[in-house]
Amino acid sequence: MNWKDKTVLVTGATGFIGGRICERLVQAGNTRVRALVHTVQHAARIARLPIELCPGNLLDAASLRSAMGDAKIVIHCGLGSGRGIARGTENLLRQAQAVGVERFIHMSTAAVYGFTPPPGSETEDAPLRLTGDAYCDNKLRAERVVRRFRGGGVPAVILRPSIVYGPCSAWSTRLIPDLQEGRVVLIDGGRGACNTTYVDNLVDAIFLSLENDKSVGQTFFITDGERLTWGDFIQSHVAMLGEKMTLPVVSKEEILAYYRQQPGLIAGSIKATGRALRSKELRQILQQIPATERVLSGMWGWLGSLPEERREKIRGRVGVPRRSPDPTTNGRYMPDEVTLATQTGTVFFQIDKAKRILGYTPRIPFARGIQLVEQWLRFANYL
Repeated sequence: MNWKDKTVLVTGATGFIGGRICERLVQAGNTRVRALVHTVQHAARIARLPIELCPGNLLDAASLRSAMGDAKIVIHCGLGSGRGIARGTENLLRQAQAVGVERFIHMSTAAVYGFTPPPGSETEDAPLRLTGDAYCDNKLRAERVVRRFRGGGVPAVILRPSIVYGPCSAWSTRLIPDLQEGRVVLIDGGRGACNTTYVDNLVDAIFLSLENDKSVGQTFFITDGERLTWGDFIQSHVAMLGEKMTLPVVSKEEILAYYRQQPGLIAGSIKATGRALRSKELRQILQQIPATERVLSGMWGWLGSLPEERREKIRGRVGVPRRSPDPTTNGRYMPDEVTLATQTGTVFFQIDKAKRILGYTPRIPFARGIQLVEQWLRFANYL
């Protein structure tokens, strides 16, 4: 397929991966790129590009129909929340099916096997199972939706990257300040498997999936193909700081013991409810309900009309702090449960299938990728 001459719709275009895809499409000479934009304020990175910004929402079929237009290729990086991940994917596939797209690239994740993939999940043939985590399970459900539409004639490809890093990635923009503020430990000495995927390697895999008809109907793990540990990843960022820093080591057992000692169901629920009622995330969910959205819009409009001093007083009463007090024990920071699960895996995903069918070869090794990340972090004043 000569994808450079076809209209391409990118969802999730304001995100880290979607933004880089838009940049690479333009760099490759495609002049017919359309970007689905949910929040215009987040589109600064791609607004400088000669692409069409299409306001829309994966849960709004009318906006998807407008954004789709005459697109022949869809690269779906959009996410959503909760069950909306699968529902938004289905809405997009219906529109893609209706206009007869020639290729649908679905950006899944290796986390469909959970944040701690079980041994035996090294290849794409490993059976999927629900893990109980909302994100992992809903990405799994989205994959099932894609498979259903593949059976209905949509020429879809599923890509499963893992730890996607690179310039602008939150893996680095969060890790650097966390290191500076003492919020990083090495879990079990940092021995956990870290399946990195440099963002441009992932975009290369997308382009190969567009060019190779054998990709249709297939699912591929996409990583850098290196056996890196979380210790390797974290220490590479420590080196950027140019300081002598010895990170504390905490065992998995110590972290689990810490969380077992936390407030029980009722007390913990009361505290969590208080935080939730003040959280930005809950407000975003409530805004999906038309009646609630109207009330919240009125409240924010009223708040915006107040003098800054009064707004600050109100925020101080009802706002949520930027960061809750860090959990610690014996002076050591305790990672949250997701970090614990992510950094204690032992599985290294294999990319043999992508190499064999797509001709995929990771172009940028980790040593070079992390250099590019450091250059960008310095440019962006994180270092």
